[in-house]
Amino acid sequence: MLKRDFVKRLNKILITFILIFIVSLAIYSYLSFTFQIDAVTISINTIQESFANERGLIFSIKNNLHQASLIFITQLITFIIAIFALLGSLTYTTKRYLVERRDALIDHLTQVYNKKAILFHLKQELLRSERYGHPTTVALLDLDYFKKYNDTNGHIAGDDLLKRLGRILREQVRKYDEVGRFGGEEFMIVFPETHLKEAAEVCERIRKKISDTKFLGQQNMPNKKVTISIGLAEVKGKKRIKQNTLLKKADKFLYQAKESGRNRVLY
Repeated sequence: MLKRDFVKRLNKILITFILIFIVSLAIYSYLSFTFQIDAVTISINTIQESFANERGLIFSIKNNLHQASLIFITQLITFIIAIFALLGSLTYTTKRYLVERRDALIDHLTQVYNKKAILFHLKQELLRSERYGHPTTVALLDLDYFKKYNDTNGHIAGDDLLKRLGRILREQVRKYDEVGRFGGEEFMIVFPETHLKEAAEVCERIRKKISDTKFLGQQNMPNKKVTISIGLAEVKGKKRIKQNTLLKKADKFLYQAKESGRNRVLY
C-alpha cells in the first residue's frame, strides 16, 4: 500500500515536470520563430530601400547586426527565465513530495516509523527471509508503568518521555534495523538477517540504556526509575510464517517479561 502511494506521488511529480518543460519549450520556440521572421523581414526591406546608396547599405547592415544582437539576447533571457522557472517548480514539487512522504511514514511525536510503516518493513523482511533463507527477528518493547507515569507527572511529561525513548531507540539500534511506534507506549524493532540471540543483545543494550538514563519524575515510579520490557521472536530462513503469528509470539514473551517482574528481555 505504501509503495503504491509513493509511485502515484512520483508519477504526479514527473507529469508536472514534463508539462512545465513542454510549455517552456513551446513559449521559447514561438518567441524564437517570431523574432527570426521579424529579423528576416527587416533585413529584406532595409536592403531593398538602401541598395542604391552605398552609405545607406553599410548603415543598414550595422543596424541589422544590432537588431540581431538584441534578438539573440532576448531569446537567451527568455530561455534562462524558462529554465529557472522549471528548476524552481521542480525543486518545490520535490521538497513537498519528500515532506508528505515523511509525514506518511514517521510518527510525529517519537520520530520513528509509524505502525503502518513498520508493519510494511516487517512484511518485506519476512518475504526476503522466505526467498533467500536468512533469519528475521522482531522485538516488541513496552514502557513499564507508563500509565502511572502519566497519572503522576502529567501527559506533557509522558509525551516528553516518549520523545526521549524514540531518540534512544534510534541511537541504540544498528543502522540497518528498523524502529517503529506500534501503539501508545509500545514500540517494535525489525532486525533484518539477524538471529534471535544477536537481536537479544541489541535489546539488552537498549534496556540497560533506558534503565540507566535519568528521566523527569522517575522518583515517582515503583522502581524509582523508568524501565522497559521486551519480548522477541524469530523466523528461520526459508520458512513461511504469517506476520501476525510472529507478532503474537513476540507479544507472548513481552507479556511474560511483564509478569515476571518487568525491566527484562525474554525470548
